[in-house]
Amino acid sequence: MTKIIELAHTLGIAISESDEIRALSLAKEAYDSDAALQAKLAEYETDRKLLTEEFIKEDNDTKEETVAKLREHMESLAAEIVVNEKYVAFTQAQDALNALMAEVNAEIKFCITGERPSKCTHDCSTCGGCH
Repeated sequence: MTKIIELAHTLGIAISESDEIRALSLAKEAYDSDAALQAKLAEYETDRKLLTEEFIKEDNDTKEETVAKLREHMESLAAEIVVNEKYVAFTQAQDALNALMAEVNAEIKFCITGERPSKCTHDCSTCGGCH
């Protein structure tokens, strides 16, 4: 194993032992064990598949009515899902881990290029340049 890979391994171990990973693991466990939430997510996914099938159909008369009903039901489910405390905790834990990984990658990039990346807004009109 090369020194770089060894260091990457060490970094990976440190990340796996981080508060962010522990929080994500606990949040995922709660998220996965919430039967009501999982049922709503499954129902939403079923409706999403049905909606896709409706767009493929040729019969426009029933298509518009069915599409409207499916969209309304999906919006209702989504509204319930996104306020579920276990869903919120899980997405916040994912965001925290993503933020940590972005910081790690930014630091590695700084070490390679000597330039500190600015906070990206994903709106190139506000950017001083990322390359």
